[in-house]
Amino acid sequence: MAKTTTSTTNKKSSRSKKTPSPHTAGMQRSAGGAEELELSRRVQLAMVPQSLPAVTGLDIRAFYFPREAIAGDLFDIVLISEDMLAMFMLDVGGYGTSAALMSAFAKGSLQNHIRETTSPTVVLERVNGDIIRAAGASFAISAFVAYLDLHNNKLTYTTAEHPCQMVYCKHDASLRHLSTPGTKLGTTKDAYFEDESIYLSPGDRVFVFSDGVYELFEKNGDSHQIEALAAILSGEDASVGELMNKLEKRYETKAAEQVIRDDVSAMGFEILTQSRKNQIKEKLGFYRDDPVYLQFISYYEEMDGVAGVILKEMDVAGFPDETIRKMKISLTELLANAIGHGNNEDHSLKVTIGHIVNREVATVSIMDEGDGFDPQALPDPTLPENLIKDHGRGLYIVNNYVDELEHNERGNRVLIRKYHV
Repeated sequence: MAKTTTSTTNKKSSRSKKTPSPHTAGMQRSAGGAEELELSRRVQLAMVPQSLPAVTGLDIRAFYFPREAIAGDLFDIVLISEDMLAMFMLDVGGYGTSAALMSAFAKGSLQNHIRETTSPTVVLERVNGDIIRAAGASFAISAFVAYLDLHNNKLTYTTAEHPCQMVYCKHDASLRHLSTPGTKLGTTKDAYFEDESIYLSPGDRVFVFSDGVYELFEKNGDSHQIEALAAILSGEDASVGELMNKLEKRYETKAAEQVIRDDVSAMGFEILTQSRKNQIKEKLGFYRDDPVYLQFISYYEEMDGVAGVILKEMDVAGFPDETIRKMKISLTELLANAIGHGNNEDHSLKVTIGHIVNREVATVSIMDEGDGFDPQALPDPTLPENLIKDHGRGLYIVNNYVDELEHNERGNRVLIRKYHV
């Protein structure tokens, strides 16, 4: 820790210097300590995110109200890839410069490791190792870490004895706590954590708080008003933004009445739309609950890999070899059309493939990102005037090799079915 000192210039000899009185020395130390605390406060506030990521389909909110003394709350929400959102909150026990320093160290460690994996448990294990190596088992830090897979709205999370994280499920208007077994960070090198997951739907809301939030509901000396907090979060018709605003106003009211003894940190988000995976399923012509396996390609060289996955499943399901052969030819033709004609060989565009194979039927849907075409406008390759034309032959073969073939209205998707006979 940097030591703040003051000095004066004195023309007298060293023998004539006056020793500062205990009162004066105390005032100097007090001034230096105040400067250090103020610097610590500024550093800590600088580590609170000044903006939140904008993610389509999510409403993300957060706030942070620091106490008068320096404490140890920090949090962050990070978009680590197109399909993955990470978030964490930590709370170092105690107050003062040491708590702020350890909070900053822990956040730095979290930021280093949160992009290395998508397992919250692995992240906390690595962070705990960093803390133990740096400071020994001398701190107690509660933490919550979670990853939201934006592809399927799957939230995977773990806690290090963090007290307050909840999810409101709209479909049954229930509020459940997101708790897992775990030990606080910085207490032992053998800390234990465990991942758990939950799938979220439109209207579901996730909230994470530091324990200071309970002070907003303090009544008759009881600072653990979980029921009162739950009542606010269960507002069925309120958005996550409206609920967070209620808590902010409650903080302002409490702060005007009394000194808030602890930091109050909060972050939350609401699912606004169905998962990207379900959106893709519907675009491909499936239902949201269908067990669709999705694949994405942009190059001709990737076609064999996609077809291989589907054909292997057909073989396992007992489809005849001749049926599998016809499906292979059909897939090759349709995939090549999607890349070459649909996307015009623009490799920045994707071809999306979804399939379901069971013992009754193999269903495959292929969709490109092009403008589409009118299948009725294709020439009939069996007519004499079209025998030397190269358009329409592939789709004609596919139509004769599969049992059902459907196009969407736009003409950029084809769905085929081959029954087990």
